[in-house]
Amino acid sequence: MKDASGLEFASPAPRLVRKIRQRKRPVQKRAEVTVDAIVEGTLQVLRRDGYVALTTTRVAEKAGVSVGTLYQYFPDKRSLVTALMVRYFGRMVGAVQGAAEEVIGAPLEHAIRHTLRALLQVKRENLDLALALRGPMSELDGAGLLRDSTRQLLEVVAAMLRASAPRLKHVEQRAGVLLSALEGSVSHAVFESPHLLSEPWYLEELVALATGYLSARSSR
Repeated sequence: MKDASGLEFASPAPRLVRKIRQRKRPVQKRAEVTVDAIVEGTLQVLRRDGYVALTTTRVAEKAGVSVGTLYQYFPDKRSLVTALMVRYFGRMVGAVQGAAEEVIGAPLEHAIRHTLRALLQVKRENLDLALALRGPMSELDGAGLLRDSTRQLLEVVAAMLRASAPRLKHVEQRAGVLLSALEGSVSHAVFESPHLLSEPWYLEELVALATGYLSARSSR
């Protein structure tokens, strides 16, 4: 997808959605509501009982649908939790992409601050989801989904840097280093110190980390 400036941005949906092993996809509003209820029920059961104890029967009961209805869309509990992971990573990519598009071509520090603010906000809003998925990530295709979302985020960050720091060389490599550093810090905050996600000073520290690194590399 391209923005008004012609810069290319990744679309988060197609690559991630392919990872869900659904028997059929909802095509009507009523079916979408049913699938949303099932996915939300999966989150509630996962948070309450954990992945090992999660069953399709418990999810159907929590979602207020029959087991037969659940099986129309999801063949097993792995596909249910994979749908949650796709939802989580899709929200992360969508928030960062949307924020980056809003400030394309803006001064570098402003673009970085705006995009990081959106990232911290979506992390706060999906904290329960992140915590619930921490265990199943290692048992399911979490690594594959993480690679897909990271690849898309890398494309977004690289496009933003090209527009806001046109003299920066080796953009893809430096976008990758920057993304790894920021994601490492933010992930630690999510799982160990979630209150940091709401702290203005933490946002400014991330901005300083990003701008300091890029400034030091701008002429190399």
